[in-house]
Amino acid sequence: MYGLVGKKLKHSFSKEIHNYLGNPEYQLYETNSIEHFLKTNDFDGINITIPFKTDIIPYLDELDQVAQETYSVNTVVKRNGKLIGYNTDYMGLESAFRYFNVDVANKSVLILGNGSVSKTVSKLLSDLHARSIIRLCRSVKSNIDHVFEDYTRYLNYDIIINTTPVGMYPDNDAELLIDLSVFTKLEVVIDLVYNPLRTKLLIEAKNRGIRIVDGLYMLIMQAIKAHELFFDKIIPQNIANKIYTKTYRKHLNVVFVGLPLSGKSKYTRLLSESIHKKGLDIDQIIEKEAKMTIPEIFESKGEKYFRDFESKIVQDLYKLNGLIISTGGGLVENQANIDLLKQNGVIIFLNKDPEIISQKTIYGRPLLKQGKDILELAKRRVPMYLKNSDIVIDINKDTDTHLKEIKEKIDEYISGQRT
Repeated sequence: MYGLVGKKLKHSFSKEIHNYLGNPEYQLYETNSIEHFLKTNDFDGINITIPFKTDIIPYLDELDQVAQETYSVNTVVKRNGKLIGYNTDYMGLESAFRYFNVDVANKSVLILGNGSVSKTVSKLLSDLHARSIIRLCRSVKSNIDHVFEDYTRYLNYDIIINTTPVGMYPDNDAELLIDLSVFTKLEVVIDLVYNPLRTKLLIEAKNRGIRIVDGLYMLIMQAIKAHELFFDKIIPQNIANKIYTKTYRKHLNVVFVGLPLSGKSKYTRLLSESIHKKGLDIDQIIEKEAKMTIPEIFESKGEKYFRDFESKIVQDLYKLNGLIISTGGGLVENQANIDLLKQNGVIIFLNKDPEIISQKTIYGRPLLKQGKDILELAKRRVPMYLKNSDIVIDINKDTDTHLKEIKEKIDEYISGQRT
């Protein structure tokens, strides 16, 4: 028996990762009591997550060195009748630092949270010679702990690492713990949450031009180390990176933005057929639910009604993953909507020359009565598309060429060029 043990696990990717590693027995086990779980289950190896990483320690016979120093266990292996606890989060985060080229030596680092994971982060930062380490928390437990309200004392810090579950699915839109806008030297913001792929904290940092690192690579690497302990084997690095890419690709939404008639619906359909992901068109969803065409909505209800309906659909979609989404041309004018779609989505701007669009016969577009209207829209919206996009595709060649380019650039994005 193998699996992940925690209180709430609906957000977890662990089962699929261990299945990719070749362990079909791996399952998710929700419990309110780690003691009850241990008494009622016979297992060979388990992973431990919130809130049991410290609670499990009294029930174990041995701890590895890192687990002893951090008093945090996320992997337990049964050997010769003994339960041995390990901390593979340490190796997972260290691997993520290497993968994303994060150098913490001589840096000042602010950790959000002081739970069990923060102890692992603190040890790794110390081992890698960080200059200063401060943890922000609600309840002070050590001399490096300060309450969240004190964060303004550290506005010159270089790196922020979130170890709390704030922003984790299903509470994606929880209020941020600190205001990033007041920091003066921030180089990197790291969030150990991996669902959504980009948390509200990371999107805020990205919008401010700060480099970001999500929690998925750490999750993959700690899982690989656990698998090695379960089965006494070594997983090559290239296999680890392939599993990371496969997992990221599976959960990533592809979100097309662009001017009306730029090809968003077409490329949503074609990409959906090509990579076997479900395609959704927000405008079509609105028409279906409203039982009216968009021109009819504008005429009878007005633009505000349409925009409110559009926001409702975004709220329905943004926590989902593995989709290809075509947005309406004006969605980008609502920054809140675009930020929600960024959480699980790579934003692709289909950049078609508005002069070419203006020469087309235009119908069924409430804001486009004649060709020159698209030119006015472009002046306002193109800067917004460019600001918010992760990938830009200049639509000036044939469809097959652009479809190939889209897939190639998504692969580049997943491979680590997300920042």
